[in-house]
Amino acid sequence: MNTKISLLAAGVVFTASIATPLTAVAEDKQYTCSYTHASYTAPFMKAPKTRNCPEGRCIYSVVIKNGSAVVNGVSGFTVKQSDEQIKLTRTAKDPVMGGMDKTSMTINKSDMSFQSVKTTTPSIVLTTQGSCS
Repeated sequence: MNTKISLLAAGVVFTASIATPLTAVAEDKQYTCSYTHASYTAPFMKAPKTRNCPEGRCIYSVVIKNGSAVVNGVSGFTVKQSDEQIKLTRTAKDPVMGGMDKTSMTINKSDMSFQSVKTTTPSIVLTTQGSCS
């Protein structure tokens, strides 16, 4: 959207055109986010469980380009960005159980920490957290 500004100085009119952005677009970036374990819960479980990563560390490879993201080769993540956070979200049909899987990943810009939450049918919630570089 262009905005016109007119100035009247000493009887002369100056007109300038200024481009104003309509929306903020996420910057193109690449991150490597690592974590050491995943926690998961489900309605049928008595207590949450933890799964340790092989070799002590697991990695998410995150590529943000043109307002969308690819995580570990999986496309279809939408990106919303503020001064404090980058939030990736994706909803997809679960081919095995038939429900909808929902994934969200939030990267905090201040310390580059992240949390990822994936919910699958039947209400299994997998949570990971760690840091990105």
